[in-house]
Amino acid sequence: MQDSLSNYLLLAALPILLIISACANTGKLSSVPRNETEALLADLQSQSDRYVIHYYGNSEKFVSGILFDPKDDGNRIKPEGLRWEEVRDSEAIASIIRTIRQSNHPSYFPRVYEINDPLGTFYGYLFTGWSYLVIRPVDEHTLKVYGLKGPPEYEDIYPGGR
Repeated sequence: MQDSLSNYLLLAALPILLIISACANTGKLSSVPRNETEALLADLQSQSDRYVIHYYGNSEKFVSGILFDPKDDGNRIKPEGLRWEEVRDSEAIASIIRTIRQSNHPSYFPRVYEINDPLGTFYGYLFTGWSYLVIRPVDEHTLKVYGLKGPPEYEDIYPGGR
């Protein structure tokens, strides 16, 4: 009887332990202080050649976020999903940032986040109005990112994205 109870408790606890360990292996978004946002965005724009840049959206006019991955830091952010597109043109980057800033969706609050691995190592920046991004380590120098909500203009029509 004692052995079967122990086995039952172990089997019941196993899913909980798996969930806890999976959560411990995710990266983190850390909000940059609001008083530093404008200067940081200006630096990111003016030094865009130092970054691999991707936007998330349906086009450069309908975006929900822009990702800045430093080229020379030895680490890499690998965007996953159909809506991540690389962008190199400085005018397009400026336009995307303006679009994100100007959104008037009621639950979209643009800010800059640092993207970090589970140990807190810095990988890059994300400018978005959403506060959730799935971040998973691939290896000791690579993170995958996905799960950003779609452009705010589409959220009223298609809640949760499409």
